[in-house]
Amino acid sequence: MAYKESDPFYHSGPWKAARKQRLMMDNGFCTECMAEFERGERLHPRRATMVHHVLPITERPDLALDLSNMRSLCDMHHNREHPEKGGRGNTGRTKGKAPAKMRVIKV
Repeated sequence: MAYKESDPFYHSGPWKAARKQRLMMDNGFCTECMAEFERGERLHPRRATMVHHVLPITERPDLALDLSNMRSLCDMHHNREHPEKGGRGNTGRTKGKAPAKMRVIKV
């Protein structure tokens, strides 16, 4: 798999400060996991490892440091946002396979 070089923006001081602030605002938890937890779909929310731009900075560079354009996400939810980067799409499942927590018993 070929990797592209990361944008220098993500190594800048202003981005690191904004990222840290967004993670603090979300108490270090993935916002998607928290929403699933609040709906009773998840027992425990995951810690956030990424800060995702809702509107990509390639489309809206003026919002690159706008905290309202960022969400804290775990790896799984970030990969769902970016299937082109090797994630498994929006469903999180491979087509045709049973969900991970389903047990099939042959009788």
